[in-house]
Amino acid sequence: MPQPHRRIASECRTPTMPQVNYDLDRSIAAFFSSSGISATREQCDEFARREFGGAVHPVSLQGMASYTVTAGSNKIVQFREQNNSLDEGTLALARAAHPEVVASCAFHGLIGELRSDPEAKSALAIYSMNNLPGNNFIYLRSSLAASLPLHLATLESLARFFAQSWLSGRPADPAQVLTTVNECAATFRYLSDTLPSRFKPYVTQIQGILPMLRSGEHPVVLTHGDLNEMNILVDHASGKITGVVDWAEASFHPFGFALYALDNALGSMGPNGWEYFDNADDLRDEFWSTFSRLVGGLSESRMESIRLARVAGLLIRYGTPYDRGFGGMVGVRDPSDASLRYLDALLSD
Repeated sequence: MPQPHRRIASECRTPTMPQVNYDLDRSIAAFFSSSGISATREQCDEFARREFGGAVHPVSLQGMASYTVTAGSNKIVQFREQNNSLDEGTLALARAAHPEVVASCAFHGLIGELRSDPEAKSALAIYSMNNLPGNNFIYLRSSLAASLPLHLATLESLARFFAQSWLSGRPADPAQVLTTVNECAATFRYLSDTLPSRFKPYVTQIQGILPMLRSGEHPVVLTHGDLNEMNILVDHASGKITGVVDWAEASFHPFGFALYALDNALGSMGPNGWEYFDNADDLRDEFWSTFSRLVGGLSESRMESIRLARVAGLLIRYGTPYDRGFGGMVGVRDPSDASLRYLDALLSD
């Protein structure tokens, strides 16, 4: 269960933050040269300028499957690979659950050559949305951690986001429950077959969530597929979350599969391994106290099911590879298995 509020030390040591080495122009050039698309950057910029006016500028962090610019007085225009398109129904559900931090979205058709040959390069899907305020959390993490009030505000905002997700969980439709249970069981088998043996006890442990799903005790919710530090926007002055972007991989999963976002708000992977902030335990308690209050309290059995879901989410996040054609949760395991360092660190908590 979440612990009662405790006094938190006013001083907080900040872990050594990893450098964000990112070349914007190189990222954009790589997208247009290697993604098998027929549109050009110039065509995309011209469309945004013609439709929305004003100067067109690329956003500071680009996605792997899209090119995104600002245009007009307050618009984001995004050009996405068609196999990574945005589902307007899913976005509507996300906005209904999180109205303050999810932007409305409109589809504007395709840009590029439209060919019937399946082997030909494909056009890009065009979307526009309101430009949400704030900066990517990955750029603000150090400054937020240096100020306890700001860091608390971020954790409280994150707790509110997850509470909204919990409260908007789908009713226990038998067909959806069966689908979710089968998908989870298949994923857990994959993890058991592919992860090193030291993680097998955790894979065995998370099987315990399956009966909780079957009984309807644990909610199935719309889950952001890639809730990383680049997809969360934060106001630098208040510390509050102002936006959650890039819902392309969102799908229905057991609540808690995206709780790796909480760990990312409490520490980071540095050159010497994972480092939590000195106040991480207290900040985590604040998160769960806020979450519990917003959802009307949590029983011990509910907290246990959430704990299992968090472990499952960590295993999926860091123990499965990225699959561009897969619309579910994004895995980040690479051939070097560097991501397994995250599992070694985070599963020990």
